[in-house]
Amino acid sequence: MIVDHFNTVLSGGAAVAARRLHHGLLQNSLQSRFWYARRNGKPIADPTYQTIQWEPRLAGRLGSLTDQMLSLLRRIPQKIELKQALRGRSHDFELFTSPSVATTTRLDLTAMSSDIIHLHWIAKMIDWQSFFASIPNDLPIVWTLHDMNPFTGGCHHSDQCNLYRTGCQNCPQLAQPGSHDFSHRSFQLKQTVLHDKQLHIITPSRWLEEHVRNSLLLHDASSIQTIHNGLDLQVFKPHDPQAARRKLNLPPHQTVVGFGAASLKNRRKGFAQLLAAFSQLKNHSEILGFGFGGKRLDKMNLPLPKLTTVGFLDDPHRLALAYSAMDLFVLPSWAENMPQTAIEAMACGTPVVAFDVGGISEVVQPMKTGLLAPLKNSQALADQIQWLIDHPGTRNKMSHQSRALIEQEFEIQQQTLKHLDLYQSIHQRNSFPRAA
Repeated sequence: MIVDHFNTVLSGGAAVAARRLHHGLLQNSLQSRFWYARRNGKPIADPTYQTIQWEPRLAGRLGSLTDQMLSLLRRIPQKIELKQALRGRSHDFELFTSPSVATTTRLDLTAMSSDIIHLHWIAKMIDWQSFFASIPNDLPIVWTLHDMNPFTGGCHHSDQCNLYRTGCQNCPQLAQPGSHDFSHRSFQLKQTVLHDKQLHIITPSRWLEEHVRNSLLLHDASSIQTIHNGLDLQVFKPHDPQAARRKLNLPPHQTVVGFGAASLKNRRKGFAQLLAAFSQLKNHSEILGFGFGGKRLDKMNLPLPKLTTVGFLDDPHRLALAYSAMDLFVLPSWAENMPQTAIEAMACGTPVVAFDVGGISEVVQPMKTGLLAPLKNSQALADQIQWLIDHPGTRNKMSHQSRALIEQEFEIQQQTLKHLDLYQSIHQRNSFPRAA
């Protein structure tokens, strides 16, 4: 059986989860291949990773030149249309993308001989119309959703909007909403191209699964289920906190409050609320804020405890050391599905304080594995951080309970086998020649 994975980039939470699954499948002797966009990632030596080459409309050099010209002709009006739709849009909203790209993204399935197409985060990589038209209706498509975009008219997190249940229009995330706005046109395109496709939807959280089941676009998929993202618990495991701090040059006696994300500048990651919470903590001299992630953190001229960041950590062993050096980890995001950072921290025995949003409450269980605060409430977030600082005995219990929950529900081999079971059940149902 050949399973082909598609993800736009090689970095970020969705890519990390997809790549962990890919390697888990390879270790279980499945023929797995990972495709990504050339412009979004550096080529790597592993032959199971390939930059995607789309099938040209015509063979040979003429076909390539034709595609390049058509892409150029499409790119300008598409860019103008999206720019106009998003003009004046608040920066407090998450990413909003179009289902159309300038390039025709047809798969050459004759050359690939795929048995199953497995999609992950594919925004900005595929042109929905040409991509799905190139996939026969009887070729199974497994799709792991890392946000809400596959069933909305463009947003990646709908916040409190439920229009995806009936058909997007009058989009609250657009500056000029209307009954035939950009979200409505995009939604209709998605609805058309997904018609009669054999879709099997995976969500990393029960929260997102519920949204899928209530969506107009995906509620009648062939199957919908939650399978958690897997984690290598031999890598992400508790280390001696003092040894970890020595290796990271952190002070031995301060309470280390951790935080981190791929980008500390993303407003919706909530670092403004985190800093506001830090400013309200007691005994700043006894606290160290320790973070990781891209971009430097703007301290906003607030009275803060000492903060230090180590930049982007792409070495999982060093990341596990960082989590182990923390007394607690704070996740102040405004929107999350099933955040990798929370899972990784808990695997290393570090309890989590977070805003109660998305699928976070499925793992951050109050007084068991961490504490929750109402969304965007910095004072409440500060209160929960302070409570854990003041109760080291409870933190210790939470540490063991956090690790136990991750062992039970997120161990990589366990989650890989769930994917294999799904693939095999799909493959058995489709073990007959496909229509030409």
